[in-house]
Amino acid sequence: MILAFSSGIGGWLTDAHEFFMAVRFRQPVMLWLLGIVPLLGILNRLAQRRNRAALAAVGRPATVAGQLIQPQKRTRWHGWAYPLAWVLLVVGWAGPRWGRSDEVGVALGRDVVLVIDLSRSMWADDMSDPVHRSRWEAARAGALDLLQAIARRGGHRVAVVVFAAKAKLLCPLTTDYEHVRVILEDLHGVYPPPEIRPGADPTITSGTRLGAALVLAVQTHDRQFTGSQDIILLSDGDDPAAEQKEWLRGVNAAIAATIPVHTVGIGDPTGAIDPSKQRVVIIDDEPQFATALHEEPLQQIARETRGEYLPARREVPALGEFFRSRIEPQPSRLYSGDPLPQQQDRSVWFLAAALALFTLGWRHGR
Repeated sequence: MILAFSSGIGGWLTDAHEFFMAVRFRQPVMLWLLGIVPLLGILNRLAQRRNRAALAAVGRPATVAGQLIQPQKRTRWHGWAYPLAWVLLVVGWAGPRWGRSDEVGVALGRDVVLVIDLSRSMWADDMSDPVHRSRWEAARAGALDLLQAIARRGGHRVAVVVFAAKAKLLCPLTTDYEHVRVILEDLHGVYPPPEIRPGADPTITSGTRLGAALVLAVQTHDRQFTGSQDIILLSDGDDPAAEQKEWLRGVNAAIAATIPVHTVGIGDPTGAIDPSKQRVVIIDDEPQFATALHEEPLQQIARETRGEYLPARREVPALGEFFRSRIEPQPSRLYSGDPLPQQQDRSVWFLAAALALFTLGWRHGR
């Protein structure tokens, strides 16, 4: 019974946390006015002490109160009417929003292009998460976590690019988060889209084309919204043709478009690089060598494009929190060509409740 009760409390707390994370305010700066409540409480307490001192100078408080023609009944909860009304009034002014309304508005947010590495080195199962053991599974889980954070407020647009020997745009910029979620959930590192495999092209010898993927990500963005765009690259940085620095093409394209590239390093950085010491992974009866995470190119890509490097390494990347804390607060673009449902404005609930409590406190104080 105790375990069941604890589990129920934990579930309730989780639901409450998810709800409060989904609430947005039209004017969040108004919430600072809530700080007036404890100040008013202190002033009210001082006033009560002064009144009691003045009453004691006249006579015993109980005796004086008994001489009143219409003595007031002591009801403690009435004392909370004004403070609670003030809290509700401030919250109502701030414009709380949650849920979905039937109104249609414009998309106000940032544009994010996800670039996911599906090369063979991402098959390595060196992640610490027991559910997402391989690198590509951890990358997909991080991308889904990011999408969930993007969808909480709405308005942001997201696109998906995958790459191995070639790059492919799976989804252009959109606010249809359910469509993006289906695309991400369908990704499979061992069985990637045929278009990104080397195929019969003899000029393609490397299984990783970071540069081509970044160029495609830059081209996916709308040029008219410069300043509200981001690229997030999830990769282990492994490139058999690393000495050619093919990824510099993508860096130059991102710099020219002033788009920051945030890179996420996935994999064990301490893994063996010597082929004679590498761990062998068997996929479809075919041996594959697990290489180490190469952080240097990922760090350089982020540094030169004014992005950030996130060393997820053997953990599933927490991209949802990264988006909320580092990307979402950045300047947004106003895009009127892609209407979407807006969150429901709940201000009237709080303002009506505040009015009722103010009225109750006034009637009691007459």
